[in-house]
This record gives sequence, structure tokens and C-alpha cells, in this order.
Amino acid sequence: MWVRFPSPARVLLDMFSDPVVGENFFGRQEIVDLIVKRADSLKAGYRQNVAIIGHQQLGKTSLLRHFLHLYKDPGILAIYVEIKFPSLDYFVDQFVRSLLFRYLSASGEEHCGGAETMPSMELEGLAARASAGIPQTVSHIREIVELLRHRKAEEAYSRLFGLTSVVREETGKNCIVILDEFHKLGELGIKNAFSDFGKKIMIQKDTLYLVSSSSFAASQKILAEKLTLLFGNFERIYLEPFDFETAFLFLQKKLAPAGVPENLRNFLTAFTDGHPFFLDVIAGKLRELVLLRNERELSGESVAEAFARLFFDAQGVLHQFFMKLLSPWAGSREGRDMILLLTELAKGRNKLKDLCRVLNRSRREVSKKLEELVEREMILKTGVFYRFHNRIFKFWLKEVYEPKELTLLASLTSGDFSLRVKGMIAEEESLMKVDAVDRVSKLFCEFRNDIIDLGEKRRLLPHFTEVTAGDGGAVPSGGSKRILAKGNGRCWICKVVEEKATEREVMDLTAGEGQSKRRFSTTKVLVALKGLEDTAKLLAKERKVLTLGLSKINMLMELYGKAPIVRLGRQAKGP
Repeated sequence: MWVRFPSPARVLLDMFSDPVVGENFFGRQEIVDLIVKRADSLKAGYRQNVAIIGHQQLGKTSLLRHFLHLYKDPGILAIYVEIKFPSLDYFVDQFVRSLLFRYLSASGEEHCGGAETMPSMELEGLAARASAGIPQTVSHIREIVELLRHRKAEEAYSRLFGLTSVVREETGKNCIVILDEFHKLGELGIKNAFSDFGKKIMIQKDTLYLVSSSSFAASQKILAEKLTLLFGNFERIYLEPFDFETAFLFLQKKLAPAGVPENLRNFLTAFTDGHPFFLDVIAGKLRELVLLRNERELSGESVAEAFARLFFDAQGVLHQFFMKLLSPWAGSREGRDMILLLTELAKGRNKLKDLCRVLNRSRREVSKKLEELVEREMILKTGVFYRFHNRIFKFWLKEVYEPKELTLLASLTSGDFSLRVKGMIAEEESLMKVDAVDRVSKLFCEFRNDIIDLGEKRRLLPHFTEVTAGDGGAVPSGGSKRILAKGNGRCWICKVVEEKATEREVMDLTAGEGQSKRRFSTTKVLVALKGLEDTAKLLAKERKVLTLGLSKINMLMELYGKAPIVRLGRQAKGP
């Protein structure tokens, strides 16, 4: 008995975007090259599994499908399965159909007619075509389907992952198994889903596993608790938004031949934070307006109108997108409390004590709601702070949802919103004229002995009572300004480097150590707005220098209610 399922309604995020492949794929070239390198190495006898982890809508599915589109080695079968639903029958069906389709395509079956229908063929039809070439594999597939029919799910699941070994024996071809949203294996109703999966991976040296997950919380838990030893063999790639340079190049390509003036370039890259989905949606609307107005260069008027149509109008794509995100809490008192919590977070109240006070709720009540929001990955917890991992959602809650739905501003119009957007553009233009050192200095003035997560360990952000910026002084500046921050027995000696930092900056910063240690606990801080060279990273770690790249500085800026620093020109995401 063959299993076949109709295509169900697409989930929320799929309603608003489709994967991008081929000529339309943009950026991520380093990651694509790495995956291709790992695939090539598989044939040479070296297997290195890869796990790609990143929040929703950052382009993981596009990345995987672009690789599938790009990689055509006849000696390798790439099996792609997106785990959309908690159904073992559906998962098995998708897995074996993908395997058979890839085998038939690699065998030249597409030249025999019917290629356009083959991807959507029933499993029985694909098996009938493939049985002459891989009879043992087809026999195993039939046995797995029979196991499912007799409710022997555990055995069927275990044998499914053994199919690639059978294919290897029959054809001599290696397999790459691509599991999109692999964390959902735990939802298939199999008692030991990950341990069984892990056992197969460990013994299948001829099969490369390329997995992805859009759930940071779930995937990290799986890696830490269920697959600790196994995933020591996985190369992990943490997918992030585009850096500012890539984001601008994306906008430039989408709006060409119209130009983008510097003020709007900075505003749009800062506003989107390089998020591919939002960049694409906003750029699409901007292009539509630029063509309609016959603009040779993007104008602030077009940006304001695009934002009004996308965010403010009830039928706007992004308005609908964010309303869907809130839909789990619509229509109940409990849900209203959750929405109020989100809107207060959006207005900058991002510590538990502040949220308890404004909502007039106990720490226990608010903590429970915050935990749910973190679990749903609507927000992140960073030390004592809570923040949105999607700052555009924060913008919409504050500037659209709260004034339209939760206040008495019934007269708020699209025109009012457009004026607010123009004001934001003007604010960004004025910030472009402010020196980065002055902005970092003002950031340091906001610290209040807060605990925060900065990568490898938690850090205290001291309450400084004196913050000065200038050249020279006790710390050689190397042509850059330094910041000296003191207070409550602590001292930060900081150097801000606009270009990519080298060993020289680290050595300059750490010269004369010990001079300030009599009265203060001193920390040397290197702010590298375009990242550090590898040798500089090693030296900074050796000399215990706290390094802050642009992404971490901008995270701190967001936590303390300040606009991000935009630096175009290729920069690293961090240290």
C-alpha cells in the first residue's frame, strides 16, 4: 500500500515568502562554498556533517534549495526533506520520493518523457520507474511502507535512514541527506527519535547529513542534551542577517537602475538590520513606487509611502504578517496581557522589574509570560534584558499596533505615520554626522551595573560616573580616539577602531598595563567596527581584552534605546 499526501496549507511564514534559488539567490556565498566543499570531500572519503541554525526567515531554506539547484555531481544523490508536519507517514513519503526522484534524474530519466510531472508523482509511480535500476532499494522501501501500515513506526523510522547505505551498495553513489527543520524529528511520535537518528549517522560514513533548524531554543537543546557526542562531529553554522554592506548591495540590485542616496541607504540598512525577508518585501514595494513615480533616485517620499502601505494599512503585507504573529493571543484576557507585555517591551521597558511595575503584575506572573515568549522565539533573553530578535516587529508594535489598537488615538492616519517615518529618516541623517566614538561614549554613560551575555560569558556593565573621550593619553591611540570610563571602583580603557583591527591595535591598547590597577579594576576594551583580523583575535584573547564588534555594539545600543551605528564597507559580524 503506497502512501501519498496532498500538499497542506502552507504555514504562516510560507504565506509571505517563497525560497529563492538560482539567479535570484543573493549573498551567503561563503556558506554555499563551504557546503559545496563538504559535498566534494564526501566523494574523496571525508565526511563532515553540517548543521545550519538561524531564526525564522533568514534564508535557510533558500540556502539549502540553492545548493540543491547548484550541485549537480552525478556521483552524489542529494535527498531533500522539509519536515513541515508532525506526521511520520508524511516524512517517510517525502524522504523516499525525494530519494527515488534524485536517482531517476541522475540516471537520465528526465530525458525519457514526463520529467515535468516526476517530482509530483505518486510513490508507486516513482518506484516502478526505479525498480529496474535499484531493485534492492525499492524492495526496502516497500518493506518500510508495510511496517508503517502495520503500525510498526519505530522500526520503519530506523530502517528509513538505512536506505542511503543500500543505495550506496547498489549504485556506488554517495548520498547527502538534507533535513530542513530537523528539530521536528522529535515531533514524529518516535520514542527515541534523536538517539536512533544519531546511531545511523555514526555508522554511515558514506552519507553526509546537512541539517537546518529555525528554532534556536529547540536545536540548542537537542545539541546540548540529546546529541552531544554526535554533534561534536557536526560543523555548526549560525545564520545571521546580512551585514550592512550586503544589505545595501541587495537594495541597490533590487532598485536598479534608480540610485539610493546615502541618507536613505543608511536608514534602510539600519532599519532592516540586514534581515533578508524584510529587505526583500520593502525593496519590492520601493521599486514599485520608484517606477510609478519615474524616479531616477529613491526619495524620502517614496520610502514613507512604502512604509505606510506595508506597515500601517490594514491590508499591508507586513501589517498582516505581524497580526498573524499576534493571533495566538487574540480574543482572550490572558492573550491581551501577553500583547500588552509585548507592546511595553517595544516601548523600551526591557527589564523584569520595569515590566512588573508598569503591568501591575507579580514577578512570577510576568516571568512566566516572558518565558513563553522566549520559548516561542518572539523575544530573546540577554542577561537581565529582554529584547526582540526581530527589531522590525518592535517598530510595528510601537509605531502602528499600540497607537492604532491600544490607545485612544482613533484619528491616527496614514499621513501621520508617514510623517513619523520621515522624522526617523531625518534622525538617521543627523546621526550620520556624529562621530562613532561620541556615540559609544554616550552608550557607556547608560550602563547601570547590568549583567549581560556577551558570547562566551556573562559580563557586568559597570555604572560609570565619569566617561571621557579623546586622543592620546596613557594609552597609545594609533590615530584612533579612546574612551576612559570610571566609576564605583571599575575602569574601562577603550579604543574604537573604524577599520578592521590588527595586532597593532591590541598591542597599543595593552601597553603600560598595571598603571590604573591601584584604584580601579581595569578592563581593556577594543571596539572594532569592521571586525578583527584572526591574529588580532588570538592576541586579544591571550591578553584578556574584551572585544566588541559592530553587531555587539549595536545590540547594546538597542538595549539602551539608542539607534544602531551604520558602517558600510565589508565588516565582520562580530567578535
